[in-house]
Amino acid sequence: MKNIILASLFAATTASAVVDIKGTYEGTFTDGNPGAATYAQDLDLTLVGSVDDTKVTVMMENLTGDSVVKTNQVFIETKIEGLNFKGGNFDTLNGTGLLQKKSAVVNQMELGFDVAGNGVTLGQASGVGKVTVDASASIAGVDVNVQNASASDRFITVVANWFGFGVTAETQETAVARNNAVSASMTVGGMGVTAVMVDVNDATAVTQDDGVFGDISDTVNGESVVGGVVSVDSVVGKVTGKVWEKNSVNNYKGELDRGVMNYSYEKNEATDGIFAAKLNVTF
Repeated sequence: MKNIILASLFAATTASAVVDIKGTYEGTFTDGNPGAATYAQDLDLTLVGSVDDTKVTVMMENLTGDSVVKTNQVFIETKIEGLNFKGGNFDTLNGTGLLQKKSAVVNQMELGFDVAGNGVTLGQASGVGKVTVDASASIAGVDVNVQNASASDRFITVVANWFGFGVTAETQETAVARNNAVSASMTVGGMGVTAVMVDVNDATAVTQDDGVFGDISDTVNGESVVGGVVSVDSVVGKVTGKVWEKNSVNNYKGELDRGVMNYSYEKNEATDGIFAAKLNVTF
């Protein structure tokens, strides 16, 4: 099997070629309130073949056991005349995920290089004449990233960390209005504390799980998602509490991470609570 994979990745390999296989498995039991209890599983596999400065990555995602196995992403990363090249079918992400999730997988290519210590990436979808420009810079401990910088709907991310206090800000001006998101985190007395605010003015551009509270894509225009997270390590595992308001409804979630298990209970003012247990294995 390994030799077959190697042959498919590299037509001509050398003795220095290496293949790594990594994966994550997630199985979720939900109490079915209302309805019957359910169990769902998801397996993601990543295969990376590397030789010298070149890597070829194959990703098989969302495998459930009752579906045809297929590759979701296949791409190459290498250096061409000193430039960082990435090409193939892969997804991208605007910002850190507060406002948007990863994009759909697209056949595309990127060239990356440095200008006076600042990063520049030129990207183009295969067969599309438009070239996107991403730029990144670090200034006095503040990381600034501008994606699709030449477009009116450019996506701007600012990340800063000072003495254990971290701030992330994201903003995008769409054709409708501007969306903004801010998160701030720090450790107080052994507890991790995070506050998040997402100002939604064009819900069509807020496409996903915000990475903290779950799905916020149904937020009404003009509303803000505001909340906080507190986590602490205890003798029984990591305990996390979340409280947030979305569309004028308060939501609550408690979690316990213990070994490979994640136990959670979530409810809001309008629905019954749901208990879930997740089995997470990374290999």
